[in-house]
Amino acid sequence: MNKLSHSQQALILLPILVIIASAIYIFRLTANSHFHNDGELPKIQGFVLKEAQQLTNIQLTDHQGMPVNRDYFLGKWQFISYGYTQCPDICPTTLFTLTQLADLLSARHENLETQFVFYTIDPYRDSQKILAQYIHYFSERFVAVRANNSADAQSFQKSLGIKVEITRGYINDTEKSISKNEHVLTATKNDLFYQVSHGLAIFLINPDAELQAVFLPETTELGMKFFTPNMLYHDYLKVINYYRQGS
Repeated sequence: MNKLSHSQQALILLPILVIIASAIYIFRLTANSHFHNDGELPKIQGFVLKEAQQLTNIQLTDHQGMPVNRDYFLGKWQFISYGYTQCPDICPTTLFTLTQLADLLSARHENLETQFVFYTIDPYRDSQKILAQYIHYFSERFVAVRANNSADAQSFQKSLGIKVEITRGYINDTEKSISKNEHVLTATKNDLFYQVSHGLAIFLINPDAELQAVFLPETTELGMKFFTPNMLYHDYLKVINYYRQGS
């Protein structure tokens, strides 16, 4: 058998080397493109989810008595804040900040379908009627929603990562007791106190009914937590741009 010359071997290997080099080049382009579109999460006051999380098993009711399920969140961006109507400071302050954000979006003519939703973590005391009165104090365009039972409350709160603790205490003739539960929806008539504790965050749902981002508050030197409309506005636009790149 005749041995191939060095030049012949080189000619045979050349196409193979070209294929390998082309494959490496395409891989690098694809990797860089993927990183640019999907890897670079925008920096916001909070965090953006690289893979948005679907909202599932949503069964709520709004302040007009209409059912709210996953389809309700399709087609527009939704800001979801949470709290309870008897909250003395954090909840109304956050809602007022969101009204300022809504005004900012309107004033700057942003062509964005945006809705603002307030979820009560205390549906035992926050009836549909109370929620309607409460949310209209801030804006006629805002929506308030509540769970009708403990299972629906737990499902919705778990989907967003809402942490709630309700502590109630009562005294009778023979004993003093305190009951604590993360999702208390009932209380006895002889309650002496009823305390609600919860975190502070604002959730952003994309038009596909997915949790896309979580906004966290700023904290002062004294430990006070708050949001500002300008911060939310600019971070909101960053998240939208990130979402559109992925689309």
